[in-house]
Amino acid sequence: MEKERVARFLFIAVVVLTMIGTIWHSYSFASRPDLNDYIGDEVWYVPASRNLLHRLGVDVYYLHNGTYGVNVIFANKSAEIKNLGMTDWIAAINDARYRLEYREFPGVYYEIPVENYEDFLKKLKSSLPAGSYDVIPGFRYPDADNIQNYLNTEHPFLGKDLIMLSMLLLGDRPIAWRIPGIIEFALIELMAVLATYRISRSYLASLITLLFVALDPTLQATAITAMLDIHVAFFVSLFVLAVVYERRVLSAVSLGLAGATKLSGAFGWPILLWKSLKSENSFIRFFSKVVIIPGIAFLIPELPAIKVLGFKSWLNEFLGSFRWHLSYKGGHPYACPFWGGWFINYRPFPFHFNPPNVFVSTDPVLLMGMVVMILALPWLYKRKPDVSGPFFIFWSMVGFFAIHYYLGGRTSSASMQRYSFRPRRSPWESS
Repeated sequence: MEKERVARFLFIAVVVLTMIGTIWHSYSFASRPDLNDYIGDEVWYVPASRNLLHRLGVDVYYLHNGTYGVNVIFANKSAEIKNLGMTDWIAAINDARYRLEYREFPGVYYEIPVENYEDFLKKLKSSLPAGSYDVIPGFRYPDADNIQNYLNTEHPFLGKDLIMLSMLLLGDRPIAWRIPGIIEFALIELMAVLATYRISRSYLASLITLLFVALDPTLQATAITAMLDIHVAFFVSLFVLAVVYERRVLSAVSLGLAGATKLSGAFGWPILLWKSLKSENSFIRFFSKVVIIPGIAFLIPELPAIKVLGFKSWLNEFLGSFRWHLSYKGGHPYACPFWGGWFINYRPFPFHFNPPNVFVSTDPVLLMGMVVMILALPWLYKRKPDVSGPFFIFWSMVGFFAIHYYLGGRTSSASMQRYSFRPRRSPWESS
């Protein structure tokens, strides 16, 4: 009995210390000064989050060395507005410590001393015609066409809701955008351990799972970037945990939340259907578990976007996104079929180049092991029936990605292909 207590204590200690180490290491990396900028597809998701908040009437702030960051966006590119914005008015604003003129859309980014910020807004209001500009406080935008209006309606909004929440609580700055994913990475480790222990009743098997998760290069890379992928991984992990523990309502809710982050998060839906068919003898309860509850969980995170766009426009954008998902998005040297990227790590995908390098790569040993495990499944099912849930969730997702691929959804990175942001000092910027 005493040995069991010691083993349990050591097991819990290793899990907790690993989670703390994961948060510490990920935070230290994500907060590096040379990563105080957009990484990968943060160039789309973060501005979309900022824009959505602004349209909801909520502004967030970037505080840097005693200054507020602020974007002044002009209504159009007419010569009159550009001339007014870039000459007379700018000459009158001499208290900015940093100025950056955007090239791809009509706007200027400033860093204004906190004590001068209100005066800056007053000068702005008295110098420019009403309706000719908009003020969006916060971090600078990536210099991409129409980014000041972009909402990323190609994807559902839960991931962007989490970025928005971090902006509201911690400010509009790169490390704040990334903290939800860093915390979720550690929680994914915990959920993997709990699911493994439920199935195996083995501390050793659970710690081996913890090791695989903690060292997974894909999770490591996505946890430090404010993209949607780590949030999808979190809610899919919650779905797996709920399936293993046979929590039907939690399974339905977590699947809906996974789909509300990225539609691919709902690719495990057939397993929810299968489990509900086995456990529910009432059609109403069955339909609630597989449609109504996931649907409500999907719709609630969409409410901020629905408020901004209106339900009809939101619905049109949502339905139109299916065509986008099934479209070919251009060639790229790092693009490859999903099986090449997942199972043999054929082309690790870059989020950021040196310094430092941030690449998404997979663990071929683990994923090829899932292929080999097919042969052992009948025996495992007899010995450990619970193992079938996570295993079939994995293959359900692979199957839907295969269908997506063959229907035309060949994806390359929009951020790598179309955009590489480096702040450029304009000729008229003060030193």
